[in-house]
Amino acid sequence: MGSIDFKDKKNIFAIVIIAIILLGGYCVYDYVWNPFVMERESLEHDLQAAQAELNKINAKKHRITELEMQLVQAEKDFEKLKEMFPEEEKVPLRLQDLYSVLRSSGVQIQKFNPEGRAEREHFIENRYSIAVNSGYHMLGYLFAEIANFNYPTAISNLRLNRYSGIAAEIQKAETHGWTPITMSVSFNLTTYTSKKVAK
Repeated sequence: MGSIDFKDKKNIFAIVIIAIILLGGYCVYDYVWNPFVMERESLEHDLQAAQAELNKINAKKHRITELEMQLVQAEKDFEKLKEMFPEEEKVPLRLQDLYSVLRSSGVQIQKFNPEGRAEREHFIENRYSIAVNSGYHMLGYLFAEIANFNYPTAISNLRLNRYSGIAAEIQKAETHGWTPITMSVSFNLTTYTSKKVAK
């Protein structure tokens, strides 16, 4: 292989062209390809981070739906508790409920008096004094209906006495076939309201 003649203009031109091509390739590699590769790696890293964050969000989305459903149920339960333990005694509604079951049970109402309230640590007791004339089964039905109220109640100081007109009642029952009044009954009924906690 012969040596290159650097005096030949063609050889010099070829060498210059090769040098320009090599320099251009180096510039393209250093100023175009390298930044492109680095930008691509950065974008891939950002994409992976975003995908990982999206996976976390998707994993929590189901939990958010669960929590929203639990919140709706908790609000319903809270409304029920507010009905059971209102902040103020709803006397007209209580009277309506009580008169309704007293009438449906067939007992004869003798007395129905609010007897005030007693404050406890976390709640207030609202007391009513009730007296009725009743038969045995009527009284059982009455207490069962009171127990089924959608708010807590308590019955105390229950007193049972023989009905003074029992002889006439038994005679009427035999004649007309209805349930006789056999007892005079008195008791205290207690309902409850919530007590606001001082802040």
